[in-house]
This record gives sequence, C-alpha cells and structure tokens, in this order.
Amino acid sequence: MKPRHPKKFASAVTKIRSALGDDLCAAAVGRSASLVRKWADPDHSSLPNVEQAVLLDTAYIEHEHKKPPLLDLYTDVMAEYVDADKNQKVRVDILLSTLSVQGIVGDLSEAIREALSPKSEGGRQLTPRERSEILAILERLDDVVDSIEDAVEES
Repeated sequence: MKPRHPKKFASAVTKIRSALGDDLCAAAVGRSASLVRKWADPDHSSLPNVEQAVLLDTAYIEHEHKKPPLLDLYTDVMAEYVDADKNQKVRVDILLSTLSVQGIVGDLSEAIREALSPKSEGGRQLTPRERSEILAILERLDDVVDSIEDAVEES
C-alpha cells in the first residue's frame, strides 16, 4: 500500500474505502469503483467533487462510523486559512476553486474514458448525449477557472 499523508484527500478516501468497500463507495456517489480507487491513490490527480465528498462521508456515517474523514480533512485544511491573516477570504476562494478544478477534471476524465470505451453507447464514437455531458463538464471547468482568476486578481 502506498503511504498517504494524513492531510490529503487520498488518505480520507482510503479510510472510507477500507470501511465500506469499493462497491458501496461507488454506489454512494453513482460512479465507478475504479474512479473511487483513483481518488484514494495519492499519485492520481483525480479527486471527488464537493457533492461526492458529502455522499462518501454520509455513507460512512450511515454505516455506524463516527467522524466523517473528508469533513475532518476539510475542516483541518480550512482552519489553517480561517485563522490566518486578513487575506484569508482570497486564500479560501483560491483554495476552494482549485480543489473544485481537480474534482471537475476527474469528472471530465471519467466521462471521456467512459464515452470512448468500446463498450459505451456509441462505441468509440461520441453520442450526442455523451458530447453534451462532456461539454457541460467543460463549461463547469471554465466557470471555476474564471473564479480562480477573479480571486487572484483580488489578492
């Protein structure tokens, strides 16, 4: 097993995966088990988005576990910024937006991989639905990149 830093998302997802298993985690977020494994891999750039993190923590709590690992991690990371100097809002905005980019890129990678799979609806050709889904994810990415740019300009 790869070493995981306790203040990293991969470590929190690994804790949830260990308690619930890949299939239950995948079902909780409505994504593939392989994507959940990627989120737990410290060498992979894919991360759960905020909604997926909430769903994983919720599943963890619903299965008799106490403290939600992703919320704990998020709280610890944010505490460093909330207690910081007067530029805290800008730092938080940049941090949150950057974390969102990673989650969206993970969603984009998964959508493209699934769409181009020979087992997908259109085989190796994009269907109109798949194209629309990928374009919607790219639009989300564009919005978040714009918010990072705004936060950097305000700093």
